[in-house]
Amino acid sequence: MIQNQRFNYKTEEVTTTMKDNINIRRANVNDREELLSLYLNVYGDDYPLELGTNKQLMTKLLENQDCAFWFVAEISDRPGIAASCVVELEPEFKIGKVTGAAVHPLCTGLGLSTRLIGHAVSTVMEKAPSINTLYATTRTVTMASQKMLLSNGFKPLGIFPNARKIKTYETLTLMGYFREGVLEKRSPVQKIPPSLVELYLQTNKSIGDIRPVELVEDCPAFSTDTAHADSKWEFIQAPEFVEKRFNEIFSNDRESTFYPFHKPNLIISNRDLGVEMFASFNKKDHYCVIISANKPITTINGHFKQLAFSFKEIGVYYLETLVRLDSFEAICFLGANRFLPSAYYPAMREIDNVAHDYVLMTRTMVPLDFSESQIAPEFTPFVKEYVRQWIDLNLSTVGVHL
Repeated sequence: MIQNQRFNYKTEEVTTTMKDNINIRRANVNDREELLSLYLNVYGDDYPLELGTNKQLMTKLLENQDCAFWFVAEISDRPGIAASCVVELEPEFKIGKVTGAAVHPLCTGLGLSTRLIGHAVSTVMEKAPSINTLYATTRTVTMASQKMLLSNGFKPLGIFPNARKIKTYETLTLMGYFREGVLEKRSPVQKIPPSLVELYLQTNKSIGDIRPVELVEDCPAFSTDTAHADSKWEFIQAPEFVEKRFNEIFSNDRESTFYPFHKPNLIISNRDLGVEMFASFNKKDHYCVIISANKPITTINGHFKQLAFSFKEIGVYYLETLVRLDSFEAICFLGANRFLPSAYYPAMREIDNVAHDYVLMTRTMVPLDFSESQIAPEFTPFVKEYVRQWIDLNLSTVGVHL
């Protein structure tokens, strides 16, 4: 691992007496090279996000201070940047993302991340009054980042099982932070499938907004047979063309394109069905997000099994999509095609002063493995519910239930 030479003091020289000598400021373009070195020091060359490796993206975030708040922490009388974090904003959707938290290895043990995140959240809530909610995901190789966010008022909302391939397939956690008053704007639940009940109740408990399940309704039946094994699916991986096509189809349809901080770089096409699905695919960790489609997803009823095989052939091992809670039929269709609800985001998007809940539906195509995960107790109910549903889905035919 390459060492940042500006940090040339010994670990033991950084003591807790320095906790009052920490300065937090907005980063600027002049910090870019040192930030690149910081992320390389902390994460090595297996960092799955572009934030700490892509100079062009970093320059954009550092220059555009209306859409990103990048903060760094420095220790008095010590050279260089000790810690970093970013809050990206999508003002159109009134949402932000906390990401890129990193502390130099020689500056651990001072609570820098906790202080930095706390400062970032309070500053964004003050300086960007249109933002309703912030979300963050954390790795589960340790519990440190989970505890740090929980201590700053973030609420557990669920998990991304087997979502990222770094050294192994890692599960991520999802947390949300809500501006005061936003949760009171939530749209009431009209109906909910049985598979969502426990996740819905647990999330309401997490955010302290207890609501009863007003109507639980069984899902309609969908075809999952292999009658369409000859279905032809094409994958177009040409980012500029994909973005242009996406903008052409959805130029006047912002509802269908709601997927914060994700841009399409992949088209999944079926000429016979007239379907074009738009996705964001990360080849490095085999992670794919289905953003939207030109037709309702139920259009591919009976064809999804073949589509799943096609996904595997191009190296997709994890699928996720975000569905608004009132899209009852779409949630049921995904459930019938081996997607499981793994996270629930209340008041994620505000439309005409009404805040709508969303559910994250995920499908992992590799064996589920939590053996190396360290998960804070606040997330245990979410893991247990996901595992229960995974066992029912995959092992019930051989008499195994939980």
